[in-house]
Amino acid sequence: MSWREYRRAAAGQVPVFPIAGAYESGVVPIRFSGWPLSQQGPAYPALDQDIEADVVVVGAGLVGASLALHLAEGGVRVVVLEADQPGSGASGRNAGHVQPYLGSVEPLRAHADQGKRFTEYFIQHRDIVFDLCQKHGLQADAVKSGMVDAAYRKHAALENKVSQWKAFGYDVDIVGAARLKELLGTDAYGYGIHWREGGRVNPYLFTNGMIGAAVRLGARVHGNTCVVGCERIGSHWRVRSATGSVRAQQVVICTNGHAGNAFFPELARTQFPLVACGMATRPLPQSVLDIVNPARVTLMQHPAGLYPLIIDGRNRLITATIPGPGRAQRAETYFAYFLRYLHRTYPQLRGTHIELESYWTGMTANSSSLYEAAYPKLYQVADGVLALMNFGSWGNVMGPMMGANLGQALASDRPQDFLLPLETPQAVHFPGLFETKIRRVLIPAARWADKLNLV
Repeated sequence: MSWREYRRAAAGQVPVFPIAGAYESGVVPIRFSGWPLSQQGPAYPALDQDIEADVVVVGAGLVGASLALHLAEGGVRVVVLEADQPGSGASGRNAGHVQPYLGSVEPLRAHADQGKRFTEYFIQHRDIVFDLCQKHGLQADAVKSGMVDAAYRKHAALENKVSQWKAFGYDVDIVGAARLKELLGTDAYGYGIHWREGGRVNPYLFTNGMIGAAVRLGARVHGNTCVVGCERIGSHWRVRSATGSVRAQQVVICTNGHAGNAFFPELARTQFPLVACGMATRPLPQSVLDIVNPARVTLMQHPAGLYPLIIDGRNRLITATIPGPGRAQRAETYFAYFLRYLHRTYPQLRGTHIELESYWTGMTANSSSLYEAAYPKLYQVADGVLALMNFGSWGNVMGPMMGANLGQALASDRPQDFLLPLETPQAVHFPGLFETKIRRVLIPAARWADKLNLV
């Protein structure tokens, strides 16, 4: 097919939000995401009175939901305030991967213990998504199906990664073309990594599931409650919305990027924003399911990772990419890119009609302009106010993991158990650098290299 034919095949297949700028800002309403089901979860009422708690959590994404759940498990009176509804921000918009390993441990060398505690905790709790779903009966389409990093040719970086994580006790191996064909259903790739851990999850349902579990344990959750102020009053803090307030000794801010918030605005200057887009096809016919990814692993492509891919429990292909500058609303363009990749990887699908069901965008908040160094941050904003944020694209595992650690440490009054070092918020230099580099240079170059089979 020509590029024009790909664009024509992709056009007109998906509802588009009428405000283009909402795509560029990553604030398209969550109903446009492919993750909420046709009947969304419960709507939590707005805060309409003055109440008290031990801890106030601001933000009900993956991080805030896990934090609230683990605080409630520890017997802490916790109130969660969310400007929209749980999972409506970045947490309900990601690609659904459960990645069981760290991209790089080098940034952890800056920790006082060289990152030893963090790494050990991560390894011990790498199944946290599946464990929480099992423990609390969460229906989040969480499947431990494993992952594959697939490459066209041999890469030393993949060999090094396998050696490193096998030493940590992971069930992971280098695989060749024959095994990749068994797993993925294509002979396009000749070399890769098969992680038998990790898999997929519906991040929107997972977030709402944790919130629901926290409520069952006594947490109070208020949606449609935008925090407009956070003031010190004696030994406590008063967190205000337009219609109510919460008085508490401890406040924890778990807002993605913190953009547009008037309270502690310095937090919004600590990260490098990057918009990403996601796509979900309509449920696939059995003839396609028999061909594409028969092992149902989460598929990543090395080194560019242009078309990460899962098949969810509704038999849909779900992928994500980075849109071009000023063109984030063009669903047909990015679905056409994906169709071209899909037909090149699975030539037998040419002529098969695959439709786009959902297209959405979201904004990631990265603590570094280097992807592998973009670890989350724990900020000491004021005495009694913490901020756990800037998770970038690692949220599905790292979010609930760091929320659990912080919640358990606060519940037991053991700040020495914090895995992340306490930092003072610092404004980053050139916050647009990361987005410019990714959207204007690296992704366009990677698309050309992938098209010409140069990687």
